[in-house]
Amino acid sequence: ANDLATYSACPTAIAGLIPQAAFTDVTSTHVDCIKYYGITKGTTATTYSPTASVTRWQMALFLTRLANRSGATIPDGSAQGFTDIAGYSAEIQTAINQLKQLGVTTGTTATTYSPADNVTREQMALFISRLLKKAKVGPGGNTEYVTGTTGAKEIKSNDVDDNFTDIGWLSLIESATAITSLWNLGVTDVQTGSTYEPTVIMTRKSMATFMANALAHTN
Repeated sequence: ANDLATYSACPTAIAGLIPQAAFTDVTSTHVDCIKYYGITKGTTATTYSPTASVTRWQMALFLTRLANRSGATIPDGSAQGFTDIAGYSAEIQTAINQLKQLGVTTGTTATTYSPADNVTREQMALFISRLLKKAKVGPGGNTEYVTGTTGAKEIKSNDVDDNFTDIGWLSLIESATAITSLWNLGVTDVQTGSTYEPTVIMTRKSMATFMANALAHTN
């Protein structure tokens, strides 16, 4: 990976900065980190459910909280035309609409978000990659020009190398680009592995790793 963050958003070496979360079912500095920043509240006060899948409505909450912590400008959450989210809480509906306003999601169709569906690892890469481009860069974060060689910059990597042998078939070029970018930024949970497994369902533990590492590039 060529564009790692200089600093960690989750320093554990200095006692007391990022305390351990009070979860009895997982030991993870990344989970501790996103609990500290208020990105997760756990599935109960004492459990995180690290191996559970992440649904799209849950991811909307996680992502908007991450956006808020990373210095992104948060939209008002007004209705964006999704017809399948009415049965969810106001907080969830607002988060989903904010993701559409931020450009982090386009929905599963023009009028559906599919909130109960599980998030795949391909979708996770798209979500995080798009969100980082809306965040404010931190002192050790990596940025590249939005286009060309001059003008505005955003958090991403333009490096085209990666370790993965299973992403070349992806139908969306954006997906492969996002995965490669996140690998070079040091965001993925498989930095030393040769497979990314884009069709596999995202777990809550892996989600924590992506989010904690992404925070390191932001302000």
